[in-house]
Amino acid sequence: MPTFLLAVRLRLVGSLLAAVGMIAVLLMVGALFPAVGDSIGKLDLPEGVAELLGGADYGSLTGWFRSEIGAVYGPLVIGATAITAAAGSTAGEEEQGILAIVLAHPVDRSRLILAKGAAAAVGVAIVAIGTWIGLLTGVAVAGGGIGLAGITGLAVHLLLFGLVVGALALAVAAATGRKAVAIASASAFAVLGFLVNGFAPLVDAIEWLKYVSPFYWYDESDPIANGVDLGDLAVLAAATALLTVAAAILVRRRDLRG
Repeated sequence: MPTFLLAVRLRLVGSLLAAVGMIAVLLMVGALFPAVGDSIGKLDLPEGVAELLGGADYGSLTGWFRSEIGAVYGPLVIGATAITAAAGSTAGEEEQGILAIVLAHPVDRSRLILAKGAAAAVGVAIVAIGTWIGLLTGVAVAGGGIGLAGITGLAVHLLLFGLVVGALALAVAAATGRKAVAIASASAFAVLGFLVNGFAPLVDAIEWLKYVSPFYWYDESDPIANGVDLGDLAVLAAATALLTVAAAILVRRRDLRG
């Protein structure tokens, strides 16, 4: 518990700033819609590119927020928060020699890595809450049109997306002890998943790859329009749990750098 609380406190300011930033961006996005929504409409883009942008439908409020926030900006912010927190509080501290000092005391490695992962999850939850608040206020500023179920659906799906990419960073950090490797690996997986989710459905031979992408399970049910999808969340939660368990096992199998 002390390790968890300390890790939360060290990352709290950064998480709060990210949450405030999300609220500010969502307010601006909501304020812009009345001025540009009617004139932009639906962009005429190739199918794969349109999918990457959440359908590129800027003529409706739901499409506007889906494309501006749900497709790129939201996953980018919450994913970056999760990955940097998970890698920085584990491999980052190992590179600085902090973990070796802590483990010189009778502290179980697995419990330590789980505490660090839980602290990173708190940071992700703070950003998700900021997203929920920002969506509420942004939609209100835009004149309304998205129900509470859709607002909650997008925020909750973003939360689980952040948790799964953060858990991947945690597992790589536990396996390698290198912050840069953990951040690069999890970030590359997220970016590739984003591209695969947009383009794989256009090629029959590789369409199955979309099921490996966290983006597919994050947005295939269109949470901002349809609300929470428990099936998709269950897949993301299961992946998060498996990666977290892997991190707890992997950290026990190697020598930590002092």
